[in-house]
Amino acid sequence: MNPDNHTWDLLVGALKGTLGEAEQREFDRWAAEAENRRFYNNLTRVWREIQQRAAAYEPDRDRLWRQLQQRIGTYEIPHADQLPKRRRSHLLQMAIAVAAAVAVTLFATRADLFRSAAETAEQRLCAFEGKSQARLSDGSTVWLHGGSTLTCDARFAAGERRVKLRGEGFFEVAKDSERPFTVEVEGLEISVHGTKFNVRTAADRYVSVSLVEGSVSLDTGRGSRRLLRPGEIACYDPDTRKVVIGRGNVAMESCWAAGKLAFERQSLGEICHYMARWYDTEIHITPALAHNYAYTFTITDEPLEEILRIMSRINPIAYTFAEDNTVTISELE
Repeated sequence: MNPDNHTWDLLVGALKGTLGEAEQREFDRWAAEAENRRFYNNLTRVWREIQQRAAAYEPDRDRLWRQLQQRIGTYEIPHADQLPKRRRSHLLQMAIAVAAAVAVTLFATRADLFRSAAETAEQRLCAFEGKSQARLSDGSTVWLHGGSTLTCDARFAAGERRVKLRGEGFFEVAKDSERPFTVEVEGLEISVHGTKFNVRTAADRYVSVSLVEGSVSLDTGRGSRRLLRPGEIACYDPDTRKVVIGRGNVAMESCWAAGKLAFERQSLGEICHYMARWYDTEIHITPALAHNYAYTFTITDEPLEEILRIMSRINPIAYTFAEDNTVTISELE
């Protein structure tokens, strides 16, 4: 892979957390392709290593750029000498600015995946891959799904707590009757005082809000509010600004953010639905197998392949991974 100059601008902007809304949508479309996502994930891992080393001292710009090129592995990165002089200087300045930035330490399970604008009032949290947890200044906790971004004031204003979400997040909001907590996503405002809920934006920009406990109100900007109760899921269309509310499987929607996933005599089909959310991948299963077998086990941080290998030893099933990490489960022949 050899990204063009414009794509490199998007990549560096994504690493720095400085993409605008239009640029973020363009980056999301680019990253939706499996090969591009693998390239970006590899770049992110290398970038974090370089940033950690650069945090303690003033870096040698040329050395850091060469190190990034060498560590990226089998992927092709255009050599600085192959770029126009002005372009080379521009890329180096942006690249080293990211590597030299000091990461803000957050109370996080995987804090190394977050980047924050420490010198401004605005704080941007980015989960580059997997899932990440952070505690906000008011004591609220948020889980971000891979590729998601949360923007907020480093210290909430006196009268409100307001954040902007792109992607998917699970919120455990600290109770504060004086200051409502508001999540802005695709033109929808979700307001609460203290509760647990999941917010997810699909590729078509549809937003789903799943309420685990407490209550939330939804404001589409048309002067009316809709209330959501525990066990309900709201679907919001940003084009028409319509909200449809119904009962749903909120446990399924929010299971990806849990510390563990426990099954007790549940069918293979149901387990696959949960594991697809947990591991953020697609799992296809032969329909005849969906209700043939039942399992009892708990997942914490085990790789998906390890879980499938154990399941295949218990019952006669076979599994395969495609290049895009999609899984297919079928009857063992």
